[in-house]
Amino acid sequence: MTVSQDDFYADGALTSDASVPMDELYETDESAYSQQEIASNDLADVPTAEKVKAVPASVSLLPNDLNPIRTMQVLRSIGYGLLVLATIDLIYILVPPDFTKPIWEYQTMGDMIRLIPVPMLAYMFVFYGETIGRKRFERPLVFTLSWSTLIFGVLFLLMIPLTVVNSMRISQYNNDQISVQVQQQKLRINNTLNQIQGASPDDLEKLIPRPSEAQKKQPNIPKTRAEAKKKVVNNLERAQSLADEEAVKARKNVEQNLIKNSSKMVLEALVGGSLFFYTWFVTPWARRRQANAYEETNSTGRRTRTKKKPAFGKGNRRLRRS
Repeated sequence: MTVSQDDFYADGALTSDASVPMDELYETDESAYSQQEIASNDLADVPTAEKVKAVPASVSLLPNDLNPIRTMQVLRSIGYGLLVLATIDLIYILVPPDFTKPIWEYQTMGDMIRLIPVPMLAYMFVFYGETIGRKRFERPLVFTLSWSTLIFGVLFLLMIPLTVVNSMRISQYNNDQISVQVQQQKLRINNTLNQIQGASPDDLEKLIPRPSEAQKKQPNIPKTRAEAKKKVVNNLERAQSLADEEAVKARKNVEQNLIKNSSKMVLEALVGGSLFFYTWFVTPWARRRQANAYEETNSTGRRTRTKKKPAFGKGNRRLRRS
């Protein structure tokens, strides 16, 4: 059987009108392989466009059981599911709201920033393949999701100055709390000192420990009321001085942890906001409202568009040939 080029092509486009028997396409003898090698050598100097035209439309380059449209639909379904899960987590984080309080705002922003990878993966799955194989109900969805990436990008970038401000407010709050605790501890120590200074001899007698036989050999055990009073006063004064030192260490540790967490949040918000902005920038196809922005696909995964009918009296090249 001899197949001419006109049977394969019309108007320079591929058609599937001509069918080639499988026994002529695939030969098992050595002459067939030698002819194929000669043909490939002949096509070595042919431009790429001519090589593409030389492949019949009836021959598929993909396996018969491979359906990329089905894979896209699975990924998009996973993306929609991840968006639903992220929305549930977001509602859980924001409810109940307690705005104007720095600690709640700081913790809420931290939880939202840690949630960034989930919607980013969801957007990647949903936008995969752009308009190929999209259903009609997905058009408003991808339109809304594309604009939502811009909103999230602005929101996360605005979290950077808000994180810095809340960090300063929380630092001041922590310092005030530590100062209050130190003052309360010193007040209790002072009250105890005043009670000891004005204690009666019977009360001082109670300060003398009653050691056992094994403890009597230990040194620095007060034996008189004066020694017991002096030792208690010294311990209280030492605790009063240690309270200031512990307050300084506590302020330093809290400040270091706050700076470390705030720096992490600022960097993650910057990266996350930038990624959301980039996603919005590369998805202009989702924001188009034209009907031709979406293309239907056939069972083979190829894009098909509705072609205009030729005007009256103007046929295509095949019609004129016939």
